[in-house]
Amino acid sequence: MSRRTEIEVGVTVLVALGVLIWGVTWLKEFSIERRVRVWYVSFPQSGGLGASDEVQVNGIRKGEVKSMQLVGDHVVVDLALSSEIQLTSHSRVSIRNVGLMGEKVIAVDLKQTGEPYTPRDTIQGVYEQGLSEVSSSLGEAMGAVSLLADELRGVSEVLSKSGDLSKTLKNFRQTSEDLKLAVAENRAMLKTTIENFSASAQTTKRLTADREAELHKAFEDFASAAAKMDHLAGRLDSLRSALQSVTGKLDSGKGTLGKLVNDDKLYQDVSAATQSINALIADIKANPKKYFKVEIF
Repeated sequence: MSRRTEIEVGVTVLVALGVLIWGVTWLKEFSIERRVRVWYVSFPQSGGLGASDEVQVNGIRKGEVKSMQLVGDHVVVDLALSSEIQLTSHSRVSIRNVGLMGEKVIAVDLKQTGEPYTPRDTIQGVYEQGLSEVSSSLGEAMGAVSLLADELRGVSEVLSKSGDLSKTLKNFRQTSEDLKLAVAENRAMLKTTIENFSASAQTTKRLTADREAELHKAFEDFASAAAKMDHLAGRLDSLRSALQSVTGKLDSGKGTLGKLVNDDKLYQDVSAATQSINALIADIKANPKKYFKVEIF
């Protein structure tokens, strides 16, 4: 066999092998595309998440990260999930740390309730802090605590130098001793006072229990009296309104009594008539024969 023939055979074998590999890959991708569905999830950051990382649905691997892209200040991740997975508004999609080395996965807490998403929707995801982020936050908190301790130490040193701290502690100790001594000296009095208070409370309780019916009746009578007072107040208010109406009519000269009160001429006429009547009565008494004629048969 010539060398040219060997080269042609080798090239043919390589081309056939390349076509075979490309066909197998294409068929595999075609099969995968038919069995998965792509969802778009937006995260505030990726935290080192990479393509082909695992996607777990309720702890079971059901897909992988297909691709990621930066959109504005968020990262949109394309998730290739099994076609039987249906995400809803109650489902939670988060970037979660697994393992001690900080490996990242997409964790889906699947819920059957809620409105179903469509593959065109962009789902809002949650970024969960891992051990490294928590350690960093803890380091910052420890730094703040250390700074606070240094400041307290400085304040304590200043107070110690001026003597105020020791004086305050000494006064506090003396006050505590005085309080303890006062309690010890008046222990018997305090005990007696507490016993008297307890006895008074028991006596009050017995009196209340024995007179419960009477107290209940007294409260009912009081409530009835209050209701009657409200009714009387209403009647008095009505009477006040009526008196105001009569007074107004008298002031305005309405009615017989109003005219009599406000008409001066009528008053003078009545006074003159009264005087005439009095004069007539006096004349009748003085001269009865003038007015009465008596005949005896």
